[in-house]
Order: sequence, then C-alpha cells, then structure tokens
Amino acid sequence: MGASFIICSMFYSALLLLVYFSKKRLASRENKVYEYIVVTNFMGLVITLFSYLVTLNNKIFPNLTPVINKIYLIYSLTFLMLFTFYTFLISFKKKINLRFNKNEIYKKVKGIFIKVYLIIAFALLVLPIYYESSSINKVFSYGPGSFLCVCMSAVCILLSGSFMIIERENIKKEKFIPLISYIVLLPFALYVQYKYPELMLMTSVETFITFLLYFTIENPDLSTIKELEIAKKNLEETNESKTKFLYNISHEIRTPLTNIIGFTDSLSEKQIDPSIKNDIVNIEASSNNLLQVVNGILDLSKFDNTSLKLVEKNYDLKSMLEELADFSKDIMGRKPIEFRSFFDTSIPNALQGDYVVLRQILLNILANAIERTEVGYIEFSASSIIKDNACRLIISVEDTGGIIKQSKLNNIFAEKGERVDNETLIEGVSTSLSATYKLVKLMNGEIIAQNVYGRGLKITLAVDQEVVNMTKEVPVEESIDITGKKVLIVDDNKLNIKVAERLLEKYNVEITSVLSGKDCINLINSGNRFDMILMDDMMPEMSGVQTFKTLKANPSFNIPTVMLTANAIDGMKEKYLLQDGFDEYIAKPIAKKELDRVIRKIFK
Repeated sequence: MGASFIICSMFYSALLLLVYFSKKRLASRENKVYEYIVVTNFMGLVITLFSYLVTLNNKIFPNLTPVINKIYLIYSLTFLMLFTFYTFLISFKKKINLRFNKNEIYKKVKGIFIKVYLIIAFALLVLPIYYESSSINKVFSYGPGSFLCVCMSAVCILLSGSFMIIERENIKKEKFIPLISYIVLLPFALYVQYKYPELMLMTSVETFITFLLYFTIENPDLSTIKELEIAKKNLEETNESKTKFLYNISHEIRTPLTNIIGFTDSLSEKQIDPSIKNDIVNIEASSNNLLQVVNGILDLSKFDNTSLKLVEKNYDLKSMLEELADFSKDIMGRKPIEFRSFFDTSIPNALQGDYVVLRQILLNILANAIERTEVGYIEFSASSIIKDNACRLIISVEDTGGIIKQSKLNNIFAEKGERVDNETLIEGVSTSLSATYKLVKLMNGEIIAQNVYGRGLKITLAVDQEVVNMTKEVPVEESIDITGKKVLIVDDNKLNIKVAERLLEKYNVEITSVLSGKDCINLINSGNRFDMILMDDMMPEMSGVQTFKTLKANPSFNIPTVMLTANAIDGMKEKYLLQDGFDEYIAKPIAKKELDRVIRKIFK
C-alpha cells in the first residue's frame, strides 16, 4: 500500500518537474524557492522508495538501512525548512519590498534559515536512529533523531501558520489554499504515519501540497499580459488626462482670442479714423499670430502620436514665411538683434502639403535661434527648386549665437543626445530639435546643422511640396439670403455671444441667446422654433454634447445644430460630427469664411 502511494506520487512529481522546467519562468525569489521545493520533493520520493526497499531487504543491506533513514530525515527537514521560508516570503513580500534595504533583509533572513538548517541537519546525522521491521509491510524508525525531526516539523508548521495569521491581509487569495493545506494536512500525515508507518503517507502529502503550490506560481505569459494590460490602462489614463488638459487649455486660451479677433474683425469693416483702423489691423494681425502659436501648442496631441499622418492642404507659403518673420521680430522684443529675411521670388504662391507640421518645424528652428542669440543677427531665408509640379523648398535659419562644440553639434537632433546649450523653451513654444527632426523625417525631408565660422549656427531644411495650379477659375458662389431666419446661440460666456451676434449681423437673422444648456432645452420644449442652433460645448452643469443628446431624445427635434467651440484640438471635429452627431462644427475664433460655408450648407 505504502509503495503504491510513493510510486504514484513519483509519477506526478516527475510530470510536474517536466512541465515546470520546460517553460520560461519569472526570475523571482518566490519561484527560485519553489524550484528547490519541487526538486527536493522528487528526491524525497526516491529516497523514501529506496529506504522502503532497503529496509525490507535488511539482511542483504544490513549497514545501509540506518544511513538511508538518516538521509530521509534530512530530506524531511529540508522540505519543511524550504516551505517555511517560502511561506515567509509570501507573507512578508510587500513589507520587504517597501523597505529601502529589502535585499539586506532578505539576505539576513535567508542566512538565519540556512544556519538553523545546518545545525539541525548536523544533529540528525549525529543523533542515533533506530528502526523496526516487524513485518514486510510495516517499517518505521524511532529514537532521538526521529524525535528531533518530528519536533522540527511541528516548529515549521507553527511558524508557517504564524506568518499567515500575522500577514493574512498581504497574502494573495490564491496562495492560501496550498499554505492552509500544508498547515492542516502535514500534521494529519505525521499522525497517520506514526499510527500506520507502513502507509508512508508523509512524502505523498508533501507531493500533493507541492502540486497545489504550482498553480499559484506566477505564469510568465499571464504575468506579461497582466503587465501589458496595466501599462495599456495607464497609457489610456495618461492620454485621457492629456486630452482633458488640452481641451481645457484650448477653451481657456481660445475664448479670449475669440473675443479679440471677433471684435477687431467687426471694427475693421466700419468707417473709422484711418490711424485707429491701422491699430485695429495690427491688433488683428497679432491676434492671428498668437492663434497660430496656440494651434501649434495644442497640436501636441497630434505630434505625440507615433501613428501621425500628414494632412495635406493647399496653402500660401509666402504668407506663412512673412507671418513667421513678423512673429519672430515680436518675440525678440528689445534684444539688440537684426532680423534679416530673404525669400526667393521663385517660390510658388500656392503649395500643397501639411503646412501645420511645416510651420511647427520652422517655428521651432526660429525660436531656438532667438533663444541662443543675444547680439548680432538672425537670418531667415528660403528658396525653391521647381521641376514639373514638384517644389523642393530650401529654408535656412542662421544666427550669431556662438559656435557649438562639435561633440554637441553631432547630437543636436538626437533624442537622447546631449542637450545643446540654451535649448530651452521660449514663451511656451517648444524648441526641441529632436522633435523637429522627427517631424522633418515625417515629411520625408532633410535637416542639417553646421557651424558658421566665427559667428554661430546654421540649420538648413529641405522638404518637397507639390505646386498647386491656381490658373483654374474658382466658381463664384451666389449670395444666400437668410433674412428673418431664427438662430439660437447657446454659450455661457456673454462676450462670446456678443461676438457671434456681430458676425451674424450681415445675414439679417433673428438672434436669440441663452447662457446654459438647461435654458436651451426649456426654450425648445416650450415650443420655440429655430432654424439653426450654435452650441458651445464647455458649459457648467450641462455641456453642449449633453444638451444636444437630451434634445435629440425628443423624436420631434430636427433643428440643425452646429458645434461652435474653442475645443479645436486634433480629432475633435470628427468626434463632434461622427460620434456626437452634430450637423456641423466651427472652431473658435470664428473665421468668416468658415461661418459662411456652414450657413450655406445648413440653409442650402
């Protein structure tokens, strides 16, 4: 009967060894101790079976029986001490990891266990052990050595139980099953083996506990998946936080800009003193420059995306270059720097490409030059080489900000390279040359940096764009008459409402305004009819999206609703139109052409 238990246990233990060591394992202390446990248990089964066979054939091997019995007792001690140490690791894992000197604590505890183990093992080798073989199926040992081993078994079980009780809140639930089995089944097996030694139940129970323990060991694949899921969740939360941050920044910056641009735009159309009108034009130009800077900053959500795709549109390069030159002069302030700009007349008026990315590249390079340079000059030049419909732009920025060491110059565009002197931020505009390099590569362009002898740094950019044929006649759209149409403006900012009213004046529409989503819903539900609603999104209590969804819940609601919002970060237009179901989208500050386009579409 006893031999049958041992042989079956050996089969399962060998299978466990094969499965465990055939797969990759996490290099953790817990897994390392388990390796010792599973190997020790298999060796114990071999020793137990061999001891049983030797004892039954005592006449053949009279001197081998005491040696085998001592080896078995040392095995029992080894298994018990390993399992107790494993229980300690599981129970106090969190506390050890939270300690600054966690490695030192682990080594100290490990050292204590090893010292105790060596002392007890030596005692088991020295103390006498007697054995009895009263029948062919009944063999057992007794004496001081056996008694010491039983006492150590009790001590180890008590220690494991104490560790579990003290740190029960820090032990994972799945770990409790094998630990409780160890504490409950092992004393039971000791008692049964004492009463019925022929069963040799002790080692088989240890195999069963080892088998249970296997299912609580962290699987490297599952652990990796779990880590990836956690990383994905953290990334999603980070992206969500970034989107909310950009959403708020977009709203807070664009709201006052909307008012400034809107009022100056309406004033520029009125008959006023020429000198005042000139000031208004300057204010409008500065506001538009600031808006372009804000667009660049708020486009971080686009630039941070590794799957960024270029959005190609027609644009006027000369206007962009002149605007950047004017903006750079404003940024320089009172610095004693001469700003030079030379733009070749051969540059086409209209090109096709991602002007947002190109503008950000040039802005970064110019800002870097302005920050570096204290005296002297900055030269901003552009030329082109045209072949068929392809235009290679060659744009350079040269400064007198001093020579950069060659070791730094070689790494000026490297992401992890040494930072270049004075490569910092200028009034919120990023001057990261490594990010600039990525954007240039995205456009399939080239960028180089070189020292100009005795002066400073020159950065040259080469990028290909497509020439747009502007000879085609653009059909003139007939004016649309919407006189008397009723328009509802929903916005919590009174100045925003005023700006929208000014822009709508020329259309001769009847305007009604409310300051909240609830007021809008009450107005509609009261039977008031409108031909169009201009809806802000970021409002207290109820957002524009929530208001629109509430209105749409009424089957009779069919008023065209336009999202008029300062939330103009990348991807928001698609969200409002496709996901939220708005009929149209206008970003603040409101562009006259965009407002006209939307009105034409809504009223056909």
